[in-house]
Amino acid sequence: MSTITSLQTRDGWLLLRDTLRGHRGRIIRLLLWSMVEAVPSLASGALVAAALDFGFLNHRAGIGSAFLGLYAAVILIGGFGSRQSVLPLAEIVESMRYDLISRTVTAILVRGTLGEPVDGRGVEAATKHTDVVRMLFSQVLTVLRTAIFSLVFVIVGVYYLSPLVAWVAIGSSTLVIVILFLTAGDWQRRIRESLLAEEQLSGNAARAVLGLRDVVACAAVDRVSHDLVADVELQAKLAGLVGRAVAGRVAVLALGGRIPLMVLLVTAPYDITHHILTAGQLIGVATYLIGNLDPVLRAIVRVVGDIGLQIGVLLGRIHEYAQLPERVQPRGGGRVAGADLSLRGVTFGYSATSDKIIDRVDLDIPVGERIVVVGPSGAGKSTMANIVVGLDAPQQGSVTLAGVELADLDRAWLHGKIMLLPQEAYVFSGSLRENLTYFNAEASDEELLAAIQLVGADELIEARGGLDGYLSSPNELSEGQKQLVTLARAYVSPAEVLVLDEATCHLHPERERQAEEAFAATGKTLIIIAHRMSSAMRADRVALLHAANLDVDTHDALCARSPLYADLVGYWNES
Repeated sequence: MSTITSLQTRDGWLLLRDTLRGHRGRIIRLLLWSMVEAVPSLASGALVAAALDFGFLNHRAGIGSAFLGLYAAVILIGGFGSRQSVLPLAEIVESMRYDLISRTVTAILVRGTLGEPVDGRGVEAATKHTDVVRMLFSQVLTVLRTAIFSLVFVIVGVYYLSPLVAWVAIGSSTLVIVILFLTAGDWQRRIRESLLAEEQLSGNAARAVLGLRDVVACAAVDRVSHDLVADVELQAKLAGLVGRAVAGRVAVLALGGRIPLMVLLVTAPYDITHHILTAGQLIGVATYLIGNLDPVLRAIVRVVGDIGLQIGVLLGRIHEYAQLPERVQPRGGGRVAGADLSLRGVTFGYSATSDKIIDRVDLDIPVGERIVVVGPSGAGKSTMANIVVGLDAPQQGSVTLAGVELADLDRAWLHGKIMLLPQEAYVFSGSLRENLTYFNAEASDEELLAAIQLVGADELIEARGGLDGYLSSPNELSEGQKQLVTLARAYVSPAEVLVLDEATCHLHPERERQAEEAFAATGKTLIIIAHRMSSAMRADRVALLHAANLDVDTHDALCARSPLYADLVGYWNES
């Protein structure tokens, strides 16, 4: 268990290292200002000793006050360094949080697209852990960045006044580090066990609440209550063990800051009598030890020994959530370009015993065709769209792209090759350029402006201030405006097969026609799940989905031989 925990903690710290690689400049600035912030630790004891020996003890109050004034100036310099370090610290911490959450959500979504079970509580737990890491990591950086410099500066200052006490301080500090290292494994194991128990309690409690009706119906209230109480007691027991470990470590390791002071006090009479130390130097060394060394060692114990190990365990857990699964690569390494899409004997239902939504369907869609899927409400048109893009797997049959089954293709590549635009258009906070280039970061402004004009979004973009117009919230746009943005985004994307599942339903019919014609002119394959029959009239072919079957032909041919299709056209014309 300890080996597994160590590996997971190591992987967690490696994950954090990856998130911080892009912030070298900010980290360097933070360290430099932290060094400035720690300057009072270097000067405090020496200035106090000088103020006493050269000033107040020699009845020279002016000189003593001057040294104290210099000390005050040094403290102000340290305060300025502390102020300047806030911005890079905030940038590093917030960026780390964003990166960890992005990695976690991406990994969970990828696993979902590969057919693995996806639990929303996993995202919730990972997000909660990330927020705790953010808070703890902020504390670590706030304390540790100055504690290390302060420790070095204090030892240098003590050595300047009393080499013997300085060597004792070095020894006691080393003892602290050794004890931290020796107890780290057991400590992080306890933290991980407590964390897993908390997750188990949260998950079981959530399942019990969601299934409360079934619990009552099965007369299992006592059993479920007993199990939840056991989870609560286990979590409380493990949390208590963590608390006792914290108290024990702090009590033992705090002695590291007391030992040098004890040596100073024991040797003080001899040092003063034999003129090894002056009275001012004695007070100066005490100032270093009491005002700096002891608090610094306590901070290091708390941050590295407690908070740091807790962060390591949490990062290890986040790494488990953020681990991307191994992806299946395309057979033969091929990335098929300009590929036909084929459905062979495709059957789909939501369970083995439910009615079939699609039953033994065959369909070939050649490159560049514009095919429109229509049918009565609830016929399964959106389900067919999900099957075509690989979001749903058929119970029987196969869906292939250039002869390769979708299940055998790399999922990330496939979702770049075939793009689904659902009715619920997704627009995020940010500039319009960021929204439009989401799938093609290399798109030039000329390409973006051309796409905007072709799909009919030019008036919207102009009204929002051009490509650099900023959306503080997606709710600033209407549903139709959101669809225009996603249509332009899809136009500049590298996708070669576009599936529009009522992606223009909130647009004026003329805007819808303009967008469809723009996509058709690109030579890309266009599959339209239509809510308006006008789309079918413009299509190369129409696929009528009804009674779990497809009837595929041209618009005119279906009007002539399919009463259902004729009724749909007639109903639409009347409305």
